[in-house]
Amino acid sequence: MFKFYKIFQLILYLLVSLQILKSDSVLSDRYHTYPEIDSILHEWNNEFGDTININSPYPNSGPIFKLIELGVSTEDELPFWAVKLSFNADIDEDEPRVLILGQCHAEEILGVEISMELIYRFLHPNEFQSEYQSLAEILYRSEVWIVPTYNPEGLSVVHGWADGEEWIQDVSYRKNKMDANHNGIFDFDTNGYGNDLDGVDLNRNYPFNWIFGDEYLETDEGCASNPSYVSNYDYYRGESPFSESEVAIIAQLLMDYNFMLSIAYHSSRSGCVAERVIYSWLWPGPKLSPDYDVIQPLGQEIAELTLKEVGDGNYHFAASGSMRGNAHDWTYTQTGCIQYLIEVGTDNMQPDNIDLIEDTIERNLPGAYHLMKRAAASNILPAPDKYQVAGIVSDSGTGQPLEDVEVIIEEMDAGILSPRLTDHFGRYRRLLYNNSFNLTFKKAGYEDVVCEGVTPSADIVTDLDVIMNPKDYYMLTINIDVPPTHNDSIVFHLFSDMYKETWIYNSDNAIDSIPSGNYTLKILSNDILPSIQNFYIDQDMELDVSLYWYDVAFEDYFNNLDNWEIVCGDWDIQDNKLLSQEDLVYPNYTPACPIRINTYDEFYSSSDEAVLELTMMRELEWDRDILFFDIYNSEDSLRVISFDDQNWMDESSYHLIEFNESGFHKLSLGIVSDITIGYRGLSLDKLGILYHPGYECLLGDLNHDGSVLVTDIIILLNIILNDQEATGFQQCSGDKTLDQNLDILDIISILNEILGE
Repeated sequence: MFKFYKIFQLILYLLVSLQILKSDSVLSDRYHTYPEIDSILHEWNNEFGDTININSPYPNSGPIFKLIELGVSTEDELPFWAVKLSFNADIDEDEPRVLILGQCHAEEILGVEISMELIYRFLHPNEFQSEYQSLAEILYRSEVWIVPTYNPEGLSVVHGWADGEEWIQDVSYRKNKMDANHNGIFDFDTNGYGNDLDGVDLNRNYPFNWIFGDEYLETDEGCASNPSYVSNYDYYRGESPFSESEVAIIAQLLMDYNFMLSIAYHSSRSGCVAERVIYSWLWPGPKLSPDYDVIQPLGQEIAELTLKEVGDGNYHFAASGSMRGNAHDWTYTQTGCIQYLIEVGTDNMQPDNIDLIEDTIERNLPGAYHLMKRAAASNILPAPDKYQVAGIVSDSGTGQPLEDVEVIIEEMDAGILSPRLTDHFGRYRRLLYNNSFNLTFKKAGYEDVVCEGVTPSADIVTDLDVIMNPKDYYMLTINIDVPPTHNDSIVFHLFSDMYKETWIYNSDNAIDSIPSGNYTLKILSNDILPSIQNFYIDQDMELDVSLYWYDVAFEDYFNNLDNWEIVCGDWDIQDNKLLSQEDLVYPNYTPACPIRINTYDEFYSSSDEAVLELTMMRELEWDRDILFFDIYNSEDSLRVISFDDQNWMDESSYHLIEFNESGFHKLSLGIVSDITIGYRGLSLDKLGILYHPGYECLLGDLNHDGSVLVTDIIILLNIILNDQEATGFQQCSGDKTLDQNLDILDIISILNEILGE
C-alpha cells in the first residue's frame, strides 16, 4: 500500500532539494534518497520525540522516538543517524536492545525501505491493528535502534546528482567515496558493476579477519553459482581496519550499548546468496561459532518466516563461511551481539515496480518482528521460545550493582570471543538453548561465583541474580636493591588474570589495595635483567628483590637466518623480521612436524634462571594453533612460553626460563597448527636470552655480550667524544680504571686487555 506518509515525504523532499526538480534518476521515486531520510527523521523526531508535546499512540509511553546523530561519512562528511524506539526513549533504561542496520552497501537500497517502514509502523501502530500488540510490547520491553543508512555517500551516488546540465548516477555503485587512489577526484565507472577506483567496501573494513579481504584493485572471479559475474574492485577492504569513519562509528555504537540481537540488511546483485539469512559461522574444519546452537535456530526461524519473491518457499538460511572483515562476525565476537545478515530480494535489487517493493518489505517484516520479540522475551503470540538467562550482579556488602563483571558460560566460551560483561546497571542477558549450563562470574577484587546446572525455559526468562563477595585486601611492600651506579627509572608491572597495574618506582613501594590471589610481578629497567616474581598473597607481605645487570647469552635482530636451522616450514626474513612463512598465512603442518626453527649454536647460562626477551607480533587461530618457544638439550626440553591468540602489534615481553639443569642449551620455536585455518603467524623483530652472569659488571663490556671487544671501545668513544650521558651500566662497565670517570684512560686500558698486554 502506498501510504499517505510516502506521498508526504516525496512532497517534502521536492521542497527541500532543488536537485530533485532536475532529477533524471532511473530509480523509482518510491525509494528514499538521503535528503528524504534526513527530512523525515527530523520531522518524526519533532512529532514523537518531544518530551513536552508527546504525540504517542501508546498510553503512558512517554516519548517513543529519539534521533541520534552518530557521526559523519569518511569523504563528504555527511551525517547519518540512529533512531531509538522505546517507551521513555529519552531515558537510559535497563532493557534489552536490538540494532537494525538498513543499508551498508550503496546500491542495496531495499534495506533502507525496510528500516524506514519499521520506524513508521512503530510510530503509527494504529494503522496496523494486527501488529499493534506486538509493536507495543516490543517497545515496552526493549529498545529498538534503527540506522536507515550508514553509507550516505554511496546512497547519494546511487540516487544521482546534477552537475550543471548533466545528470550523474551510478545505480550499481557499492562502496563509500573514499579517495582510494589519493588523487583528489572521485573516480568511478558508471558502466556496469565494479571497476570503480575509489571507495571501500564497508562490510570488509572490520578488524576481525580483515587480512583476508580484497586488496586495492583486486580483481573479481565471480561465484560458483554465477561464474560469469564480475565486479572488479568492489570488495576493497580499505587501507586498514576501521579506516572508514562509517564503520568505526557503527562499531562504537555496538560497543557502547550492549545490543543483544541485530539485523544487517543487504541484497545480492550476483544472485549467489539472494534471499538468504546468514549468520556466524561454519569455517573449514568444520568449525562452528561458540554460540552456534543459539544462533542457528533463530536464523532458521527468521528465514522460515520470510517468504521468497516467487513461489511458495521461504528464504534459505546458512552459516557464513566468509572470513573477510565482515560486520556480523566482528559484531558477534567483539560485542556479544548476534547479528544476522539478511540478503533481501533477488538479483533484481532495485525493482521499479512499486507493488514489488512494497511486497518485498512486507515479506521481510515477520522475521524482523520475530528477532525483536526474542530479545524482548515477548509473550504476544506468536511468541518465540525464551531460553534466556538474565540477572543483576551486585556487591554483597553495599548491594550496589557491579559493572564489567565477566559472565562466562562454559558451554559457549572460547578465546575467540571478547569477554561478555555486565553493563552499568549490573545487568547481563544471554540467549541459551534447551540444555543445562554452567555460569561463572568474575571480577577483579571479588571471589568468583559459579552457578552450575542452570536450565533455561522456553516459557519464561530464567532470572539469576548474583551476589559477589569482595576479596580481602592486603598491603604489599616491595623492597628493591639495585647496582650502585644504576640511575634509570624502574617500572613495576603487577598482574593476574583479572588485575593489572603499572607504576614507576619511588621511595614508597607499599601498595595497600591488593586483593588476595595469585600474581606475577615484572620489574623492568634499562640494562637490568628483568625480574619476574610469582607469588600468592593472603596476608600483608614484603617482597625483597635484588636487581642485577644482565649479560646476553643469545641475541638476534634477524638480518639473516645464519643463526637458525629450519626444521619444517618456509621461514623467511623480511625487513629485519623473522616471519613464519613467505606468504600471507602459515601453512597447516601436522603436529608431528610443526613450522619449526632451531638455533644452530648452543648458549650457556651459568645460573639456574634466564629471561627470554621477545619483540614480536603474532596472529594464530584462537585456542587451536600454538606458537611455542622451547629450551632444549640432548636429553630434555622445556616449554618457556606459548601463545594461542592474536596481537598483531609490535610488543616487547619478557618470560622467565627456569632451567631443568645448568649447561648448554638450544632454542626452538614454531607453530603447531590443526591443519585447516592459518593466519599471519609470527613476525619476530628481536629475540634475546638474558641472564645474570654472577658478577656486578664486566669491566670493558659496554654491550652486555660478556666479552671485551673493539665494539665496546666504539661505544665508549662515542660517549666521550659526543659528551653523551652514560647509562648506569655504562658507568659501571666503562670505568676500566676504577677512577669513577669515563675518559681516554679507560679506552687505553680496554685496548690493552684486547691486545693481551
